[in-house]
Amino acid sequence: MQNKGEHFIPIGRDKLLECLPEFDKCSESDRIQLIQLFDLLSSALHAQYHSEQISIQRLYQPLDPDSVLIFKEDANKDSSEVFRQVKEILRNANYRKLPTGELETAVENATALGLRLKVDFSLFEELHVYGRGDGTETWTKKSWWKLFKEEKFDVKVFQRLIIAFRLKEHEDLPKGQSSSFVYLKSFKGIPHSDLHTLLPGTQIKMSLLDRGKIIIPALSGLVMSVVKIVRLVVAVTIFATLAQFIKYWVIPAAVIYYIIKGFLSYKKTKDKYQLNLTRHLYFQNLDNNSGVLLRILNEAELQDYREMVIAYYVLWRYGNAGMKSEKIDEIAENKLLETINMKIDFEVDDALKKLKSIKLIHKEKDLWFPLSADDSINELNKGLSK
Repeated sequence: MQNKGEHFIPIGRDKLLECLPEFDKCSESDRIQLIQLFDLLSSALHAQYHSEQISIQRLYQPLDPDSVLIFKEDANKDSSEVFRQVKEILRNANYRKLPTGELETAVENATALGLRLKVDFSLFEELHVYGRGDGTETWTKKSWWKLFKEEKFDVKVFQRLIIAFRLKEHEDLPKGQSSSFVYLKSFKGIPHSDLHTLLPGTQIKMSLLDRGKIIIPALSGLVMSVVKIVRLVVAVTIFATLAQFIKYWVIPAAVIYYIIKGFLSYKKTKDKYQLNLTRHLYFQNLDNNSGVLLRILNEAELQDYREMVIAYYVLWRYGNAGMKSEKIDEIAENKLLETINMKIDFEVDDALKKLKSIKLIHKEKDLWFPLSADDSINELNKGLSK
């Protein structure tokens, strides 16, 4: 079950008709006419979002780190409008912006992968994280204190996560990244505790257990070696030259050897953590940069379509005498719960506002009224012919 505050409607076009109350009781002619209307609505929305796509791609191309196009030296590098439009598209796609506090909380705790990371937030000129679809996944892990027996545990995840950021000119700027670009990243199935693992410039913090596994063997080995060397020095004191050599060179060499051994062990453990993180995120990454724009534009278009179809149909079916938005909202949410067994917080006001903007419905005082299906088809055809 989704949380009460979830706005996203996770259904395809075919399933959408099942979410329209009493659609199967409409006459055949009404069903045909409504499907024609919905197809026209889909075309109108597609034309609108295609125009938005052209607009935002024109803005984003000079800021796209993957672009192979050549731009003028004075090409506009201001990213504020790109961030604004991305925010609006994601709002239409029913993402919510995550407050900074959620990122900071994630940094303070171990991730679901058992890692502790530190993030240098001073690297970012702008950083925006958007999530959608709270869910729970069952993961497995093995713990040494349980004799490596496999155990299952629940992890709260975002079904979809978008990160949009621009870096500063900084001495610790991650290799291969630039402050000249806006980076867009799209992921799936990301645990709430792992948000910061997706950011550039993160550094792994070793656990006390892993530090102990590195330091204790190194120290104990060093002590044992020093004891052996001292015994050797005593045994060969009759050979003064050799003893002096051992005294002044062998012990320092042993110390250096164990320092190097400890460092390599530390690096090996850290690389193991990094490999575990990389393997996990490899399968969670959906898209990058301009690919993210295309994905979220498509998601926003489909969400608008679902909401507008449901709101129009409910008003068409029950609202010839006028309906309040609260009643439309109630009918829509109940039918969605009945059909897909999910509690959806239907965005009725947004859907009605968009239907009104294309003149398929109108409002008198606090009541909404629909145009007939015929008039709505004519209105959509007029809009598409312009």
